[in-house]
Amino acid sequence: MHLSPVSRQSPIHSLPVELLSRIFVLGAHSLPDTLEEDSTTQELPLFNADSVKTPLIYSAVCRHWRTVAHGTAALWTCICITIGSMQAAGSQKKHLDLTHITSYLSLSRKYPLNILLDARDPDWDFAEPEILASSDFSDYVPPFTADDIRTIFSLLLPHLSRWQSIDVLTDTWAPMHTALCILDGPLMNKGAPLLESLTLMRCNDYISHSPIFQPSNMKSPGLFSSFNYLEPNHLNLFPQLRILTLRGVHVAWSSLALSHPSLTSLELSSHSSNIRPTQSEFRGLLNSCPKLRSLIVNGSGFVSDGKDLSLKTGIHNIDKNVKPVLLLLLEELKIGYRSALEGCDILDIIYAPNTRHLSLEDATHPGEVDQVEADRLLLFIAGLHPSSISALKPSPLFPAIQKIVLKGVRAHTDTFRKLLLSIPHLQSLELYQIPRLMDVIRAMLPIPTIHVSTKTTYQRLLSSRSASPGSSLTSFSPSSPCPRLHEFCIWAMNISQEDLRFIAKEWISGRLETGAGSLKRLDIHLFDSAVPAPADIEGVRIFQVPLDIEEGDVALAHNTPEAQLDAEFQYGGMFNDPIFDAQYSPPMSSH
Repeated sequence: MHLSPVSRQSPIHSLPVELLSRIFVLGAHSLPDTLEEDSTTQELPLFNADSVKTPLIYSAVCRHWRTVAHGTAALWTCICITIGSMQAAGSQKKHLDLTHITSYLSLSRKYPLNILLDARDPDWDFAEPEILASSDFSDYVPPFTADDIRTIFSLLLPHLSRWQSIDVLTDTWAPMHTALCILDGPLMNKGAPLLESLTLMRCNDYISHSPIFQPSNMKSPGLFSSFNYLEPNHLNLFPQLRILTLRGVHVAWSSLALSHPSLTSLELSSHSSNIRPTQSEFRGLLNSCPKLRSLIVNGSGFVSDGKDLSLKTGIHNIDKNVKPVLLLLLEELKIGYRSALEGCDILDIIYAPNTRHLSLEDATHPGEVDQVEADRLLLFIAGLHPSSISALKPSPLFPAIQKIVLKGVRAHTDTFRKLLLSIPHLQSLELYQIPRLMDVIRAMLPIPTIHVSTKTTYQRLLSSRSASPGSSLTSFSPSSPCPRLHEFCIWAMNISQEDLRFIAKEWISGRLETGAGSLKRLDIHLFDSAVPAPADIEGVRIFQVPLDIEEGDVALAHNTPEAQLDAEFQYGGMFNDPIFDAQYSPPMSSH
């Protein structure tokens, strides 16, 4: 394409090639060094899959831009393979088109590569051909065959020494199993000297609720299975590996620990009981990661060392006398439990006194008949359950916590109160779909033990409100739970106008009356609620959120210019500087 006289006069064509090249790179994808040091990199991909084709757009503008783009190796380092890579050939039959991969591999020269293989299918009907029970009434055929996976890695593996990150996402297990078996040999023989992030996800949490892994004929772990600790080169295969995510994917756990990864972020999620690590393997893995800063265990964990016996009898004899793993650098801990005992077992094996962010989630199956009461787990965290009292660890377990997220957690008011009283430094609290929301609200209410005639209207109102089963308002002490709380966020479906008004008015003013600090932010998100916000509420932001939004995409519900501006007012945002606010902003009070 030749430039017109008008185009030649455009200022951008007078830019030096180096500056234009830099602009191209910034426009195509964010570089790793642009991330803040304290950001949670596990949730921040090293590239944006939607902008992978941006270099092709630059190349099509004019001859000069094409020359600059082709000469900028950093522009072609992100390789993305999705169902969109399948091209129609003949009648409804599709084949894999990988011409863009060969071009990107060539143009990126010796630069580190970030790879995304997303084999998920939007039309998947939850059937897997390898699991007979799920495919009896389905003719579903996955878009990616085993041959397709082999073809993809035949192009990528020659560049293994350049891999900086690789994400493999699948719906069904067969393509993931093929990928793991292909990767094992090269990774164990050659290693990946630049690999910083490895994400493997079988995006089917439902099947992990079965105690037996399916498909059973593909149960043997493919990755790390050929690890040999007697080989000196096997002990430093991944010197740069920092982020490891295994969701619905299991590996040879003992071999993973022996490879001594320098992980700062680890996620183990959605594992059936018979593919989870044993207690010794789990401890060994954590012991090999002393630099860990973020740990997620959701619908996973460990079984007793006598795995075969425990799976047959259903009795897990966890050794309670082992010394907990010391994780002094751990800042973020997320536990998704399927029983209160399972959550306690996980926490019992960890000693992380400097944890700042704790997230607890009820990870039971949505169709589970028996509801999990988490009182035992919450008391364990507070250091008040008999099994949590140990000379090996002080109580409470996490005295430095500043933020707590509770998702679907079910417990009694007294239990919530004891948990919150054990965390005096709590600054931020988020409640997501709590079954008995007002139990938590009541748990945060201080009621001084004074004569009824001298109580304020607020205190008399609290005394008259019915407590949940198992709670006792009269046993409350004068202490104010979480007195330093200044950010409170609620995500709820069924909440009455009366409760909304109570939270926004009496609850706020009541905490101030009894000495608790003022809130800087109170947000209430209502899922498809037909209940309009009371007109007399001020100082509280109430949002309507679509019910069908996925939990992981909650932030997208408000992905509008107004919401982006709104995000800047959140704690830590551009317009919510704690130091500035403390000096110049008036406290939130009742209206």
